[in-house]
Formats: sequence, structure tokens, C-alpha cells
Amino acid sequence: MRVDEWQRLFREDPEQAERRIAALREDPAHLRALAQELLQDTDPDLRAWACRILGEARDAESLSFLLRALEDPEPEVRAAAAWALGIHPATERQDAVISALQRRLEDQPWVAWVAAEALARYGEAALEALIDRLRHPHPQVRVLAARALARIASPRSIPALAAALEDPSLLVRHFAEAGLDRLSGTQWMWLT
Repeated sequence: MRVDEWQRLFREDPEQAERRIAALREDPAHLRALAQELLQDTDPDLRAWACRILGEARDAESLSFLLRALEDPEPEVRAAAAWALGIHPATERQDAVISALQRRLEDQPWVAWVAAEALARYGEAALEALIDRLRHPHPQVRVLAARALARIASPRSIPALAAALEDPSLLVRHFAEAGLDRLSGTQWMWLT
């Protein structure tokens, strides 16, 4: 398929586009070439689709493109890049990915939420970045960090979650308590 045919498919039949992308998983070079072209487009929706495609390619070069897309001027592209980085957590350049996602916690709320979800998928590898964000001055960042830590439920996060029980934000305290309860075997509804 030519790029203009993909562009039309993305706009007119996103479900079919998803099926076509899934069918190309075994050809990361083709996926990457398509995504590279879409990333140059002026339409942010097409750049977001490029991130979706790169999430399927799962190779080092695609990872580099996704890290650059996290800096896109449009929030939907940054959110799509964060989502793509979280669907198949990278083993290569993991520190760079976690650091880039951590910076997105300070982004617009929905971009920050997607970045926090992606960080939670990195599990233990993201603990220090999330614990660090529990001390951030902005409550949105602390809430997202506490929620991600609660989802990870690592014993290494117990001291930070315990300290977060004194946070001025009700939601930070809630997720800190939920994380501690989850670590002790109690499951909270808000975590899922």
C-alpha cells in the first residue's frame, strides 16, 4: 500500500487500519518506513498513527523515533508515543525511555496519564523515577506517580508510599494507601 492509501484508511476506516498494521507485525522494516513518512506529515492524527505503528515494530530504530515523538508539539502525538512505549516495554535504552516518560508526567493531564500508565508497565525498572515524582510540587504528578506505584506493587516502594500517606492531596493519599493495601494482599477497585 502507498502512503496516501494508508492515510485514507486511517481517516476512513481505523478498524481496518488496525488489522492491516497487525498483519504487518512480522515486517518491522515496512512498518518503520511507513511510520517515518507519516511522522513528517503536518496532520497530528497521522503522526499519532505513526506512533501506533512504531509500537508494533519493536526495534531499536523505532524506539528512537518514539522518543523523538514524545517531544512533538501536539499532545495527541505525545500521548500516542507514550502509549506505544508502554504496550511493549523496551529492554533496550530502558533508562532513556523511563526518563522521557517521567518528564511527560508534567505534561497536559491526559498525556501525563498515558505516560504514567506506560511507566507502570515498566514495573521495577520505573520505581526510582516514580518515587522521585512523589516529591514533585504539582499534585497531578504526585497522583499519577502514586497510582503507578500502587499498580506496580513493589515492596521497594513501601517507604515512599508510607511517606505519601501524609501528602496534602487526597488522591495521592488514596493511591498510597491502595498501594500499601495491595502489597499486604488487599485489592482496591480504583487500581483497575
